[in-house]
Amino acid sequence: MVLDNRFWLCWLAPVVASFFSVEVQVWGEAFWHVLKVAFYSFLVFYVLYLLWSLIPHQALAKFLKNAMLVVSLVLTFIDFFASYYFHMGFTPSLVGTLLATNTSESQEFLRGMVLPHMGFILGYWATCAVFLFCVRFKLSLSPKQSLKTLATLFALFWAHTLGAFYGQGGRGFLINPNILTRIMPLVKEVYALVASLHEYSQIKTIYASLKQAYPKDYLKADSNSVDNVVLIVGESASKNFMGVYGYPVPNTPFLSDLQEKGQNLFVFKNTISAFASTLPTFQTLLNYSDVENHTIPWYRQRDLGGVFKLAGYQTFWIDNQESMAASNLYNVLAYNFDHKYFTDTPYKAILSHHDQWVIPIFTQQVQPKLGAKNLILFHLFGSHSVYNRRFPKSFAKFHIKDIPYQGLHVQNDKEKQIVADYVNSLYYTDHVLEGIFKLFENKDAIIFYLSDHAQDMFESANTYGHRCSAYGVEIPFVIYVTDIFKQKHPDKVKAIAGAVDKPFMSDDLIHSLLPLVGIHTKDNLESKNLFSPAFDTHRKRIYCGDRLYEGKPSRAKN
Repeated sequence: MVLDNRFWLCWLAPVVASFFSVEVQVWGEAFWHVLKVAFYSFLVFYVLYLLWSLIPHQALAKFLKNAMLVVSLVLTFIDFFASYYFHMGFTPSLVGTLLATNTSESQEFLRGMVLPHMGFILGYWATCAVFLFCVRFKLSLSPKQSLKTLATLFALFWAHTLGAFYGQGGRGFLINPNILTRIMPLVKEVYALVASLHEYSQIKTIYASLKQAYPKDYLKADSNSVDNVVLIVGESASKNFMGVYGYPVPNTPFLSDLQEKGQNLFVFKNTISAFASTLPTFQTLLNYSDVENHTIPWYRQRDLGGVFKLAGYQTFWIDNQESMAASNLYNVLAYNFDHKYFTDTPYKAILSHHDQWVIPIFTQQVQPKLGAKNLILFHLFGSHSVYNRRFPKSFAKFHIKDIPYQGLHVQNDKEKQIVADYVNSLYYTDHVLEGIFKLFENKDAIIFYLSDHAQDMFESANTYGHRCSAYGVEIPFVIYVTDIFKQKHPDKVKAIAGAVDKPFMSDDLIHSLLPLVGIHTKDNLESKNLFSPAFDTHRKRIYCGDRLYEGKPSRAKN
């Protein structure tokens, strides 16, 4: 068995690309991620080379090695290019985006995103060519040495796998799926292709379901239904780090001021999300799908956009998380909205992803299209990692010295700064909410704000980010009503005020929001309506599919 320059290039290219991967950009742990990519890259290509060496026909073996080289370099290039310029790795989302792109969009993408970076593209391929021409190193292994090397690689693989498994308390999968889907070269790309093709075929079924007409007698709208219904879905906001919920850092001055006045803002104290990540949360947040009926596909349930349209509302979806960064399944959630606005600039263009973007979009493009009755959904970028990119520098108000770290599993100033950045991202969200609220202050309007999920910020362990823990689903949920709303709907204000202490999970939002604004459907259940006297306050809140929410554990003092 001979490991020639083709092998070394197949191994080295993903290692170099991994320095610029989304994982490194988001989590900042370059050393360990690159080390894992280096090991698993060597493992994958070594096994393939070993298989090729067993082929007796040299011409076929040579063809397979050359094919492996070309395929590997092409896939690595796509991963490298997408990660570096769009903060988006080779995932099912990327493949789905490419599959959904039409000819016109492809031409625009080529002109706008590819041609300006021809230097990068040519440099990549030139470097590969120079490597093959200049590097002549070959490592010859005897059959015995080949088998010993293979045994060593698999021993290291199982050591890493079992160590990670027991490090998580023996929970989850024995073989971490992230190794296969995010780290292993060739394997992760093949997975992305297969998963996306499966998803692409499923989307046709989803669209067919979404296009089905509603029965004529499906709903009844009150004559005095609310004129303007606004739903703001934040991103990764934890109520545990918000001043309006008692956090000792005053990072929600606008909401806290409204709360102190006690007239227009209602802060719900005991709300969790059904999941700890965006896509599954949205699949239960915006339709009648919930934990209890999870066996029915979410796309077969009636959804918020379709119901409001049937009730005579103009519907608007304003999204600061651009459609290119999301999977096709995510995009179809907005299908039944009349008007949709997504951020069109690349993920890495930091300024475009400050949430203030949604306000001029509303004033310039949405406001002229408003009707007598309107539903407006704002989807913010909120506190999505990397946290220090989620706000302008002028909003970096709080520093390490301002943050209380008691009970948090932080170990150094770098981790403390991560918490400070997170707190500042929430400070900026408060500013954005102020801007959105003011857009409707002279209208008959009700505004719902909640986050898709939270973040576990060093609360459970020495990690941060998405986590299926109690901390990872404890979200803010507030309702703001205008003075005109209060005058026109005093009974609704009373119902809202009486519900702020009830235990609630976001998958019941549609059961609560629709009746409150004056829309009643055949799918609505009073036991899931937060504002109804019949609301089930003893419902078991199962989050992340199988975990019973019983409140958060006490934090250990550091």
